[in-house]
Amino acid sequence: MIEEMGGDFLQWLRGFYYVSKRGSVTKAALDMRRNQTTITHQIKCLENELGVTLFDRSSGKMKLTDEGRLFLNKVISVFEIVKEMKNEVREDKLQYKGRITIVSTHAVNRYFLPKFIDNFRKKSPEVFFNIEGGMAGVMLERIYSAEADFGILNIENINSDIIYHELFETVLSLIAPKKGMFPLGNKPTLKEISKVPYISFPDSSIITPIIEEKFAKNDLSLNVVLILNNFQAIKEYVAMGMGVCIMDDKMIFGRDRSKLDVFPLDHIFEKRKYRLIMRRGKYLSPAVKAFVRTIKPGLELV
Repeated sequence: MIEEMGGDFLQWLRGFYYVSKRGSVTKAALDMRRNQTTITHQIKCLENELGVTLFDRSSGKMKLTDEGRLFLNKVISVFEIVKEMKNEVREDKLQYKGRITIVSTHAVNRYFLPKFIDNFRKKSPEVFFNIEGGMAGVMLERIYSAEADFGILNIENINSDIIYHELFETVLSLIAPKKGMFPLGNKPTLKEISKVPYISFPDSSIITPIIEEKFAKNDLSLNVVLILNNFQAIKEYVAMGMGVCIMDDKMIFGRDRSKLDVFPLDHIFEKRKYRLIMRRGKYLSPAVKAFVRTIKPGLELV
């Protein structure tokens, strides 16, 4: 038997979701195009219905309590199920239509995805893509929240809310200015790299902690002279002679080799695994499923 609940329960859940994501009733109301009083009422009704406090309001901000964080995960799942219920009955009309939202790093968006998107769009012109690039942590949050259909990321520590499938491996390489501006051997050592100017990605990137940890374990450190959050810009600065940098070999294109010396560092660092990542229970439209299978042929998607 299904228990009776308030007729606006789904709207309460929707209000809760937006407040939890925005951290503010005001911002949630703007996103939902509702007035603040309505959103506040929805949250109070939901807390009364559940008999728990979902937000800590002591700081003047709407911060999720432990119960609220747990509940948010369930709410996301509920709306994915609702989305699936609404679309399954008209799935024959949804074939290869609508939006596909993908999150990844800027490099993957540039070198890996274009050929797949181009081929898919030629066959399915009614599908449009929303491609977002950025730091892996931010992109992963977009997957957790079900705002993205899936991501392609180099992530090692994946929790049980996430499903992943292996896609490809990459190698870290050192790039340096042409003409041997810095004293580096054919297979540069950590000690050699530590003695030359280094251009780094930010600490918030996935790659920088990996590199710094490797140097630290060998009682060495990088001589950082510049920090940039753009692999194309880093390559330009390296070509100018400002320093060297360690980056994913997939960020290095054929034309770059005319301006840069490239040294694979597979003798120092393990290969990096890129995975197709999605939220467990995420509703995937027919178009998303079809596109995923172009990237990973034969992949079984529930």
